[in-house]
Amino acid sequence: MNYITTNLTTSGNSVAVRLPKELLRMSGLTKKVRLQAKNGQIIISNTPNPRHGWKNQIEQELKAHGKLSMVDDYGDMSQEIDATLTDGLNK
Repeated sequence: MNYITTNLTTSGNSVAVRLPKELLRMSGLTKKVRLQAKNGQIIISNTPNPRHGWKNQIEQELKAHGKLSMVDDYGDMSQEIDATLTDGLNK
């Protein structure tokens, strides 16, 4: 494990710490991180992907229930909307 000692500094009304590029590269952190406070520690980690596992869940649903239907609750309303939007303009 690699350690670095640095100082906390102020940045406006907040306290900041500078992280060297090399340390960030080694950590694999991306632009969006999650901070967690524990006794005497602040843990910085990547945020979990909110879509992680969706592909597998969708594939399992498709296997269990068959092909997804693209029919919605509005039926054939799109043709009515098109007719209303062009009402009087197509002359």
